Amino acid sequence: MRFARWTGPVFVSTLVLFGAFSRAPASEVEQSFPSFESLRAGPLRVALLPGQDSFTFTMYGCPAELESLQAIVATMKFEQLGNGFDPGPRVGPSHQRHYDFLREVGWPVIGYAARSDHQVEGGTCRLSEEQDKILRILDNAGIFAATQLGEWGYYFHILSNRESWWHDIYREEFDQYQHLMKPKGLAGYEAMPEHRRDCYEIVRDYFQSRQRSMRGWNISVTGHSHYEAYVGQWGARMIGLELGENIAFTQSKIAFARGASRRTGKPWSIQVSPWFHGSCTTSGPLHINAKGRTRGLDAGHSLSFYERMWLHAWFAGTAMVTPENSSAIFFEKKSPPYRLTSHARAASRIFQLTQKRDRGIPWTPVAIVIDRFAGYNGYKRKPWGIFEPTAGDLELRDLLEEQLFPGSDHIHQKPFPDNPEASYLRPTKYGEIFDVQLSDAPSEVLSAYPVLLLAGDLTFDETFVAALKAALTKGNRLSLGDRHIKALGDQTLEELKRCGSVEILKPWKNPTTGRSSAISETRLTKLTQQHSPLAVKGDPVQYQINRNAQGWVIELVNNRGVIKFPNRPAERDTTAVANVTLHPHWPVSSAHEWIHGDEIPLRGNTIPITIPAGGTAFVELAD
Repeated sequence: MRFARWTGPVFVSTLVLFGAFSRAPASEVEQSFPSFESLRAGPLRVALLPGQDSFTFTMYGCPAELESLQAIVATMKFEQLGNGFDPGPRVGPSHQRHYDFLREVGWPVIGYAARSDHQVEGGTCRLSEEQDKILRILDNAGIFAATQLGEWGYYFHILSNRESWWHDIYREEFDQYQHLMKPKGLAGYEAMPEHRRDCYEIVRDYFQSRQRSMRGWNISVTGHSHYEAYVGQWGARMIGLELGENIAFTQSKIAFARGASRRTGKPWSIQVSPWFHGSCTTSGPLHINAKGRTRGLDAGHSLSFYERMWLHAWFAGTAMVTPENSSAIFFEKKSPPYRLTSHARAASRIFQLTQKRDRGIPWTPVAIVIDRFAGYNGYKRKPWGIFEPTAGDLELRDLLEEQLFPGSDHIHQKPFPDNPEASYLRPTKYGEIFDVQLSDAPSEVLSAYPVLLLAGDLTFDETFVAALKAALTKGNRLSLGDRHIKALGDQTLEELKRCGSVEILKPWKNPTTGRSSAISETRLTKLTQQHSPLAVKGDPVQYQINRNAQGWVIELVNNRGVIKFPNRPAERDTTAVANVTLHPHWPVSSAHEWIHGDEIPLRGNTIPITIPAGGTAFVELAD
């Protein structure tokens, strides 16, 4: 194989496209696909930030001096480098002029309260009345403003009882606050919970206590947990994820967050972290600092990863993407005039794409429905971080991390020792056609998904059963296994069958895990064939299909061929191209490649596409 030093971004592939589209036999496609208008008006719509009419791409950090802030905003506008700040100026009276200026600009801002213990219940981080007034400068003008409660799930389970962390946070004041620490061995709880509902209520009360302390301004940002399923109901202004860093389970976390956004109608966001096993991307040449940690443009994650992650986060339906540490990465020096690095130039191209292209609405026809008190936590591998997993829990874990997104768990496994970055984004054999919903989701939300796939242990209370009946009555399909039949009981099962299509999934043992699974590989393949408007065949790629006003758009990502260790420059295996063919299931009037804007001539009945190592392609297929 040929390896080369990574010298610059591969933004989007050069596509080799030719051929025509033909209608697939009717037997292959079981349903008619929704119009863009019907999706836009329903629960699956994409939520933008309040006050914004387009996707938001933020700068991470801003200068303390107003004149420098004005200069960086001018640079961002001229270079088309973004349209918001996360974080922005500190929240406080001393920065009122900064917020007055950003109100005039009209950009959303996530403001930090300048306290290191923002996760600590009962700590010093509390929003004052004066700080509240500063955020209302934007909010009263209809511009989104918030503060961030970041990595709170990891804090709850890990840091709340780690004494070394508390010493780092409070230093000479440690004795004053150590009584707020949680007991060791209880994953953040005061006492061992008896039931999962107890955990739900304790974690909810913790989150809402931080909301009260911050006067309701918090957005939630979770990294090492899957608790994004809950925070929209608990009052978060936005449902956020931190990805990158050392965080595993990228794609299953997206399925949780997008499902939660659609349930609550609240926007969701992704913050892409440049930390990677102690190394961090910054500007300048690769070097080791005084603490022995690697820094520079070639440190941390690869530029290819950032590009793929920023693009996929946008296409997946986020309202906002934050490139973490971007103010220290995008500019060659910290003061004006601001000269752009290679990372900033790539970010500018991506931002321009997001502003001129209609990404549409992610088509996710399958809702994976889990119990409202499931407390799924891939990082801890224990529900709510503390309970030993049941067979139903393992069934859910295997579905998400072994079947849909295999190789994404680098916390408990080291699946790619020769390329540790390879686990962060994975090929999708079945496409990104899944959202996760909880069993107490409103019936109109569950009814929006053509297929409801039950997974794990579930309790069928009256409200849940009524929601399933409503979905079945509207023509949707319910797929469930033996454990669910036993939990339902014969009478309720028969009632569901009388309402519509109930599929009893055949038992199947996953040969990889040796355990019984929620659904077989064969059935997952059939679901994809039945509910996707086109088939993708060839080399393994990550792909997602969106519906927009013109027709359908497919994102194709080749995650192979970029080799990245935290403290070394990226290398590219130029032979690791992905060759795939698209097989649409409907007649198409035209096809366009988004990056170059070229119309693709329609000849033949397949569309071959070659995507280089680390490349992303978007193809729009008009009705």
